[in-house]
Amino acid sequence: MNKSLGRAAKPQTPQRQAPQPVLTHAALASMPAAYVRALEADGVLTRADIRMIIPDRTLNRRIAQNQPLKLDEADGITRLLRVHAHAMRLYDDRAELAQKWLHSPIPALGDAIPMELARTDAGAREVETILGRMEHGVFS
Repeated sequence: MNKSLGRAAKPQTPQRQAPQPVLTHAALASMPAAYVRALEADGVLTRADIRMIIPDRTLNRRIAQNQPLKLDEADGITRLLRVHAHAMRLYDDRAELAQKWLHSPIPALGDAIPMELARTDAGAREVETILGRMEHGVFS
């Protein structure tokens, strides 16, 4: 309490920090191609998801030559992972439910399939908007 004014002191608002990017530019530029196959083996992304970003032959060649993904490929894979992670949060880490939602036509997206929309940044943002609305109980 502020004794000189006879009222409680105003609490200070904590400073908000800007959100940190998931991956830095340098991390994207050095993403190992083999990492993508590991994501597939773990059931995080399907082969069809991966093919939307990078053709099988190209990915296999990069793996065989121990090359990293190109920046646009790494960015696309990261975008799919971001959408996948958001769906997993929504469905409390129940992978089967998240995968079903991500690979089914969604009326709120004009019956588009979320992972197909996520091929582009604009499409991924549409999907994330719907996921955010669902998280907050706003169903379209």
